[in-house]
This record gives sequence, C-alpha cells and structure tokens, in this order.
Amino acid sequence: MKIQMSLLAIAIAFTSQAMADNNTADVDQTGFMNMANVDQTSRNGGSLDSNHNSDIDQTGAFNKAKTYQNGVNHVIRINQVGGGNRAKTTQYSSTNTGIVDQKGVRNTVDMNQKSYKHTARITQQGLANKSSSWQGASGSPAGRENLLVVSQEGVFNKSSATQQGSHAIARVTQTGYQHDSDVLQVGEYNRARVTQDGRFHNSTVTQTGTMGIAVVDQAGSRSDSTVTQAGDLQVARVTQEGSSHDSLINQSGMQNTALVTQSDMLQYSDISQSGENNLAINIQSGYKNAAIVVQTGSNSDSLITQSGAYDHAHVIQSGSGHRSEILQQGGGFLSFATNSAHVTQSGAMNTSSVTQTGGGNVANVMQY
Repeated sequence: MKIQMSLLAIAIAFTSQAMADNNTADVDQTGFMNMANVDQTSRNGGSLDSNHNSDIDQTGAFNKAKTYQNGVNHVIRINQVGGGNRAKTTQYSSTNTGIVDQKGVRNTVDMNQKSYKHTARITQQGLANKSSSWQGASGSPAGRENLLVVSQEGVFNKSSATQQGSHAIARVTQTGYQHDSDVLQVGEYNRARVTQDGRFHNSTVTQTGTMGIAVVDQAGSRSDSTVTQAGDLQVARVTQEGSSHDSLINQSGMQNTALVTQSDMLQYSDISQSGENNLAINIQSGYKNAAIVVQTGSNSDSLITQSGAYDHAHVIQSGSGHRSEILQQGGGFLSFATNSAHVTQSGAMNTSSVTQTGGGNVANVMQY
C-alpha cells in the first residue's frame, strides 16, 4: 500500500511539473486604474508548458495588458506609458518572443504567435495607433522563424501583418497621420519593408511565393501602393513623394523586377509581369501622368520616363528579349496637351525608342 501511494505521488509530481514549469510573471503598475492579466497555463491540459516569462510595466491611467502563453520558452515584454493603451498577446507552441512598447493615448496592439520561433517587436507612440499581427498557421506546414518589426509614431496609424510562411521578415515604419499598411507573407524567405511618412498613405504587400522582395517608401500625402508577388525571386520597389499617387505591381512567374518612382502630383503606374526575368522601370514627375506595362514573356526590358503633364505611355511585351524606352517631357507650345505612346512587341529581340517633347504628340509602335 505504501509502495502504491509513493508511485502515485511521484506520478502527480511529474505531471504537475510537465504541465507548468518555471513560469515567471513580473508586473509593475504605477498610476490609476491600470489592469494586467497574465495566463501561463495550458487551456487544453497539455504537457508542453515550460519556462514562460511575462514582464509587464504600466505607468499612467486606464492601461490594459493581457497575455496568454502556451508551449515552451516563450517571452513577452509589455511596456505602456500614458492613458488608455491596450496590449493583447497570445503565444502558442514553442520559443516565440513578443515585445510591445507603447507611449501615448489609446494605442492598441493585438499580437498572435503560433508555431515555432517567431519574433515580433511593436513600438507605438502617439494617439490611437493600431497594430495587429499574426505569425504562424494551423496545420502542416505551420510556418516558423518569422520576424516582424513595426514602429508607429503619430496619430491614427494602422498596421496589419500576417506571416503564415517561414523565414519571412517584415518591417513597417509609420510616421505622421492616418497611414494604413497591410502585409501578408505566405511563402518562404520573403522580405517586405514599408516606410510611410506624412499623411493618408496606403500600402498593401502580398507575397505568396518564395524569396520575394518588396520595398515601399511613401512620403507626402494620399498615395497608394499595391504590390502582389507570386512565384520565385520577384523584386518590387516603389518610391512615392508628393501627393495622390497610385502604383500597382503584380508579379508572377520568376525573377521579375519592377521599379517605380513617383514625385509631384497624381501619377499613375501599373506594372504586370507574368513571365521570367523581365525588367520594368517607371519614373514619373510632373502632373497626372500614366504609365502601364504588361510583360508576359521573358528577358524583356521596359523604361518609361515622364516629366510633363497628362502624358500616357503603354507598353505590351510578349515573346523574349525585347527593349522598349519611352521618354515624355513637356516644353514649348501645348506642353499641357497629352503625349501618347503605345508600344507592342511580340516575337523576339525587338527594340523601340520613343521620345516626345511638348504636347499633343502621338506614337504607335507595333513590332512582331
């Protein structure tokens, strides 16, 4: 009987240690009506809970922090200074790290990490900024080893980031007023960097392939950028300065590169690449120019440079090995009249060069 009781005691002790081992919670609050909720126990009665560490510091009034950790070797650190800030973090599975730092009023963070070895760092300063993030996915493969860094300073900025693949890196920096950034990474080894400065910018980056690179820099006001990458080894870079620009990049296939630079006001750029090893460069300044490029073949290059007003350029390349260059610039009489250039290339190894200066010029090039 004594032997049976000893074995039962050992079993109970082993089970208790397996379910929740070495958990640590350090909560420091200074001010008025702050609230912290730390949950480091398995909700499903599992045996993976071990070595959790939550550190919550709150200074001010009406701040709230809520954490839940389930798995092995998680770390959560939350620091909130100000009034009415909210932080909610959830960690499942193993070896995830979440760091939240908020200063100001009514900033909100919702961080979720599932699967293995994700890291997220969220920093917000100002008024009513919001960040929501999800790293990892259910099922197999579940996604692992993603890195997310979000920094927001200003008023009413919003960042949403989802990393469901593996080995992805996303960095979002927002400074100013009412920016919106949305990053979705589903494949592997994708890289996204979004920088927004000024006011009212929108950026959407979607990466579903492998080893894609997307870089978006927005300054000024009211510009929109959308980058969609599927396939492998795609590169997209968008630089917007000034006001009210619109850039669209859609890449599939393999190893395509799209570069867009927009300044001044009301530029429109649309690049679609579905082949392999194509290059498209759109450079726009002036007022209300439009540049459209469609590349469906391989190894073709397109360069469009616009510096006037109301100019329109359209390039379509299929086949392989084409070169197209369009230069549109104002100057002289009728410089505000629309220049129009349309280039269509199919077959192989065609070359086109169009230069338009002034206004009201029309060029149509068809090469087969």
